[in-house]
Amino acid sequence: MGRTARAIAAPVRRFFDPRFESVGRRLDSLEAAVTRLAGLDPTLDAHAVNAPARNPRVGDPVLAQDAYLALVDVSDHNRDGNPPSFSRLVSQATSSAQCSDPAYLDWLRILMGVAPSAPIRNTQNRKTWEWAYIAEAVTQAGLMAPGRRALGFGVGNEPMPALFASRGLDVLATDQAAEGGDDWASTGQLMTGHSGLSRPYLISDDELASRVTVRNVDMNDVPDDLGTFDVIWSSCVIEHLGSPARGLEFVLESCRLLTPGGIAVHTTELELSRRESTADYGHCAVYRLQDLKEFAKRLEEVNCEATFNFTVPMDTREDRWISLVLVEGESAPPDVAHLKLAIGDSVSTSFGLLIRRRP
Repeated sequence: MGRTARAIAAPVRRFFDPRFESVGRRLDSLEAAVTRLAGLDPTLDAHAVNAPARNPRVGDPVLAQDAYLALVDVSDHNRDGNPPSFSRLVSQATSSAQCSDPAYLDWLRILMGVAPSAPIRNTQNRKTWEWAYIAEAVTQAGLMAPGRRALGFGVGNEPMPALFASRGLDVLATDQAAEGGDDWASTGQLMTGHSGLSRPYLISDDELASRVTVRNVDMNDVPDDLGTFDVIWSSCVIEHLGSPARGLEFVLESCRLLTPGGIAVHTTELELSRRESTADYGHCAVYRLQDLKEFAKRLEEVNCEATFNFTVPMDTREDRWISLVLVEGESAPPDVAHLKLAIGDSVSTSFGLLIRRRP
């Protein structure tokens, strides 16, 4: 990933209220760490690599993670106190409990090509949760079936087109053109045609080519000849469209491409620290609770509906772990989990938008 290595973080030394309902405490001993962390590039996730190639050292990773934890305040998110469930998906955030759900683990085996007798590694991961969330949402909607049509935006070289094709769906897989995606291409995350989408453990290359059409599409200028689809999806893409407002506007626009009863499933970044305005780091936005609540009201404009659960569990070590980005060569223990991520001076987690077009 350019100059950055994988996210690493050290164990947390301080005890925090497991529900994190009043963690916005300012600790004098952490002020220096917070200052050093401000502006840290969000280059951990594969979807966030089109950032400038700079990564200042964060000093003591234990202090750094404590500093980020001190920023977390999910009291407004957790007012309903109803943890999200993987067995009945709505628009919701990831959590450690969901990453232990049997259905999630089944999808993980399928998506990653893990043999039934082999152990599943790295289950507590927001990226694999996003893919499994999309697959399970389509299944629960009764749309994972032959003859259905699916449209993926910004697919890169993810396994979702192959998965849908293997279940008999006809897929249009789209991504930006190579001339505008140098940063993504340099890290192997720009769609490279059928070769990059190949997953022989899911579907043969010949059948993949027959079921999946690839096309360059600019999400800021979506052409009007794509047609209509039963399923539309994207995995942590909308926050990279240039501004927070543009990302959510795109979701509304894409809903107009749904057939009646069809669903749109988009995953994105959810802010867990208090902010007066939406974090916009240029290459990446991090949506606040109030942003998504306001967005929900606009679904009526496109004859769509969604149920939201904003609860963010913080009661396990995995839920409280925040992944950090360190410069290459930095030594620290591996991540306990990768469900929450330090982005600039934000703490983010993955949030899935599950939207249904009314019949």
